[in-house]
Amino acid sequence: MLLCALLLVPALAAHAQYKWSNADGQVNYGDQPPHDARNVERLGVNAGSDVVDPAALLPFEIRRAARDFPVILYARGECGFCDDARAFLKARSVPFVERSVSTAEDVEAFRRLGGGDQLPAMALGRQMLRGYNAGTWSDALTSAGYPQGVPLPHGWQWPAPAPLAGPAPAPAPVPESGYAPGYAPGHAPGVTAGNAPNR
Repeated sequence: MLLCALLLVPALAAHAQYKWSNADGQVNYGDQPPHDARNVERLGVNAGSDVVDPAALLPFEIRRAARDFPVILYARGECGFCDDARAFLKARSVPFVERSVSTAEDVEAFRRLGGGDQLPAMALGRQMLRGYNAGTWSDALTSAGYPQGVPLPHGWQWPAPAPLAGPAPAPAPVPESGYAPGYAPGHAPGVTAGNAPNR
């Protein structure tokens, strides 16, 4: 019986997609590492050349919600409400991508998407929630199937923000006043920041 068990382990490992170790250092194989797995390795013939899709490591409930209702945060860097929204999504264990709305081109692209004039905004699938309101956003995420209290995998990293309208332009020369003409410190042109009104 022990011999059968020893022969079964390599067979299971051969069909597994991942190898990881648990908190006690015990090595495990399977197609879905747990959220607290350590030293996760993708297995397979081309494992060394494949880039592991981070979504494959997500807990099932989060992975399903992210597939059906992907989250995009539209924000700018110098914005307290945007910081609050970003922190809320991370604390809620929501995998999201961030698009920065900081140039006139970004603002125009944001308006074409139906974002209006208020940041931050969250796209949840096809739904756009304008202005940060923790209660409204939490209810919408729950309705979309994002669970509460399920942590993301250990070491999860959110992607860095990317400009909405493409690569960031080269910075313009700054006049002696310290600000570019027509620029108000901390504001994207044509877009205001704020919380959504409480309803």
